[in-house]
Amino acid sequence: MSLEPRRRFLLTEAGSAAALIVLNVLLYRRIFGLWWTYDDANILRSIFEHPFLAPFFDYHVWPQQLFTPLLHVAFSVQWKLFAFNTAHWYEMQMAIACVTTLLVYAAVRQFLDAKRSFVAAALFAAGPPLCSVITQISTVHYYLAILFCALAVVTYARAVRTGSWPMTVLSAACYLLAMLSKEVAIPLPLLLIALPLGDRRTRLRFGIGHGLVTILYFLWRYAVLGTFLGAYGWKIDAAEWPPLLARLPWRIVQGAAGTGAAIGLTLVALMTLTIIAGVRNRRTFGLLIAAILVAGVPMLPLAKEVNRRYIVVPWLAWSIAFAAATTRRDRRIAAVLLIAAPLLAVAANRREWGHEFPLRRRMSDEARFFFYAMPPNALLRRPMTPPAAMGEVKWLMLVRFPKPAGDWFYDDIFLCNGSVGSKRVYEYEGHGIVEITPRIPDIASRFCGSLRDAPLSATFRYRSPALYWDLGPYSDGRYTAVLGEGVQAFEIPRRDALNLERGIPGLGLRIRYDSPAGWTTYSPPLTLDFVHHPDLAWHR
Repeated sequence: MSLEPRRRFLLTEAGSAAALIVLNVLLYRRIFGLWWTYDDANILRSIFEHPFLAPFFDYHVWPQQLFTPLLHVAFSVQWKLFAFNTAHWYEMQMAIACVTTLLVYAAVRQFLDAKRSFVAAALFAAGPPLCSVITQISTVHYYLAILFCALAVVTYARAVRTGSWPMTVLSAACYLLAMLSKEVAIPLPLLLIALPLGDRRTRLRFGIGHGLVTILYFLWRYAVLGTFLGAYGWKIDAAEWPPLLARLPWRIVQGAAGTGAAIGLTLVALMTLTIIAGVRNRRTFGLLIAAILVAGVPMLPLAKEVNRRYIVVPWLAWSIAFAAATTRRDRRIAAVLLIAAPLLAVAANRREWGHEFPLRRRMSDEARFFFYAMPPNALLRRPMTPPAAMGEVKWLMLVRFPKPAGDWFYDDIFLCNGSVGSKRVYEYEGHGIVEITPRIPDIASRFCGSLRDAPLSATFRYRSPALYWDLGPYSDGRYTAVLGEGVQAFEIPRRDALNLERGIPGLGLRIRYDSPAGWTTYSPPLTLDFVHHPDLAWHR
């Protein structure tokens, strides 16, 4: 390569890298003001309670039968570096997001020109699903898994093209690290052997190491957890699979489109139609099927609850497939598509950000206020922060950094038995947390006096590790499981099943029902004994 073409090449690559970094920073710079949310405090507790290498070998670290040890490694390293300076944690989150985007660009660049590789990486970075990942420290393992998958693709392409066995060993090692980051990386070899590289025999030969690593991973996982795949989350019975699978594609589309449905669905339709139009031979069709399998198979155990972050890998596949499909279009049409899609993605991203970020900011403010500013004789009413996360923040206060801590309640049934006493009460209102102690007697009087003694029924069956329930008699309205007389509350479907963590002997709860007509009723306290009486039926 002569000096001038080489200079243009370097300038193009440097400009693309700089633009992708700027895109991430412009879209997500407000995360630097957040505190820990969701599972962050839980993982902090885990790294405090277990040795550094325990996540790789100790099943006690994984009560939900997840196996993502590199997430704990990331937390341990950042705790050593930053301690309680959460701004630095989020700066690291941004840095990892930028590096991941650049490596996605590098991986796509193995097969496409600079502008299409740039569009693929930009679409990935600006996708609505990324808003729920970058705002939470404990979802950094999604970035890490994609980062190592991208490295695995780059080194695998190098290995096939040059016949380098050290490169294929390095690729297999990156693939293992990706799986140890997040299980979504497991199907990657299916994509590698479908890539437009050499001939099929060569791809298979250089993919042998990845197959061996897959076996190693599953044996390792089984040795630690006693299961090849996790049993956490919603229980899916055989009869539920057909309707769930039928709805899954649309739920993925909704997750990819984000809150701004009109803009997001337009973007998804544009990308999908372009991809379909680009499938013109058996090889591209096979590559598309491989991409669908790689992106879709990890979604199957999550088919009941498709959270935004679960869509990150399908969105990545969508972005790359779209960029690749534009090579089949007329130059002018391709140019329009390559400009229009990123612009629509940014617009959809901003709509999703306007919905997602205020929720994360509220959770951050609540947890930070509870940790630093709330008096120990106080209660936080109806926080947005999940109950489990509040419990872990309190553990940090009481055990790791011994200092008195307050409490909270999620359901106003807590007010009906005098549990507030003389405690001060705070609540998030508007854009901050305010004291509402003087208003509590009136709130309690109105709420507790409005409750009805209406018909209600609840049936529970425990079949380890799943708890099944059937609530009634109403088919509409909202049902809530209330624990600890209001200390915790979770909205639940009328009829479903949930896989519980290992070792839970039982559960005490009330069932709350809110009618569309505006009235509310509760069951009495119900005690579930999973060991001696796994079935319970109650009705009024």
